[in-house]
Amino acid sequence: MPRITVEKYVAGTLERRFAVPAFAITAAARWLPRSAIAGLRSRGLDIPAIVAARRSGTPYAASMEVTESGVRKQVRVFVV
Repeated sequence: MPRITVEKYVAGTLERRFAVPAFAITAAARWLPRSAIAGLRSRGLDIPAIVAARRSGTPYAASMEVTESGVRKQVRVFVV
């Protein structure tokens, strides 16, 4: 089953890595409101581009900054 890898970093150190089934991202692209997809895109995470990369077999990588419980983190998303 195809998966999308998500990594969370704190101060450049990998804190957590997990994989999301590709069908979950495809479902998100269909069911999330356009405003949510646009908001994610403006932060650096392009859901339609992830779906297109998975379908075409091309690599995709994105990175965005988030604050979680007052801690700044970098989130990286990969399709390989």
